[in-house]
Amino acid sequence: MSFNPDLHMTYAQENHEDVILFRLEGSLMGDTTQQQFKDTLLKLLDGGHKRFVLDLSAVRNVNSSGLGSLITLFSRTRSAGGDFILAAVPINVRNLLHITRLDTVFSIKETVAEALQSLGK
Repeated sequence: MSFNPDLHMTYAQENHEDVILFRLEGSLMGDTTQQQFKDTLLKLLDGGHKRFVLDLSAVRNVNSSGLGSLITLFSRTRSAGGDFILAAVPINVRNLLHITRLDTVFSIKETVAEALQSLGK
């Protein structure tokens, strides 16, 4: 089965001192890679990492499962006293966040650089 960015996602992890940047690509639609990403971030959180930036610039689509994952990750990170920032959110995803009023919940920055800078990096 080939990668279809309209149905699946990939992610890459970068460490920036004590901030972990995840670059997501494709669609947050509840596929197995999305679950792996969620598990990876939660393991990092359980291991003591508390500062995360998600680069959403290459995300094409998000459904309710994807929103649910973001909410879970945000809530768990905040409960642990950490930071969880969405960066470079495409307009269609930003519109969905606005419609669901999640844009008032999440910390959203225009660029990855701005997100990292806001965390002192």
